[in-house]
Amino acid sequence: MSGLSRVISVFTHVVDKIPFERLLSRPPDNTKKLQELRTILGGSMTQPRAATPTPAAYEGPALPTGEETAGVLKRRLAKELYRAELDLSGGLRISGKPCDCLDTKHTLGLEATAEELIAQEPDNPVYTEIIQWIQTNRPKLTIASIVSGQFDGEYPRMAAQFKSFRKTIMGTTSLIMMTEEEPPLTLEEAKRLASNEAEREVEKRWQSKETKPER
Repeated sequence: MSGLSRVISVFTHVVDKIPFERLLSRPPDNTKKLQELRTILGGSMTQPRAATPTPAAYEGPALPTGEETAGVLKRRLAKELYRAELDLSGGLRISGKPCDCLDTKHTLGLEATAEELIAQEPDNPVYTEIIQWIQTNRPKLTIASIVSGQFDGEYPRMAAQFKSFRKTIMGTTSLIMMTEEEPPLTLEEAKRLASNEAEREVEKRWQSKETKPER
């Protein structure tokens, strides 16, 4: 048998081993799928990562400092203590009649302000002492307790305690320290005030010259 015949015989034998359906079907073309995969992988690798947005800086009006906030709260608490001091000095009576001067709704303001100041000045124990004092003595401040007269001798001593609290907070018992502080003048405000004052002075001198009788 010649070499060509052998090749033909081997090819025929191999073809006979392949299922007939596979001979009729075309093998799938995966070129397009491979191209899509390259595009996806390439895009994910080359696409820049979005930058994390940074919060915008606050551009509103200036906010109060912690020291300024504490100063306002101290004056507020001192005023409430002084009012309670006066009520206790009067035996919690108005015109001889019992009043609800220090009932829950009034002492609540004292407690709330003291709690705020604890956050501002955690090392100052006076604010916790005020809250504890109110919680301990609240039953003695009711209308029923005032009418009973049972604690009439204690109210003046309570007033002295409130005065002591106020002195610890403000550093003095002077009432002037409870008033609002005037903010310092800015340079522009000072210039404006000086200009207005000079204008009034010039106008005053001019009017004086006009009204002065001629000799």
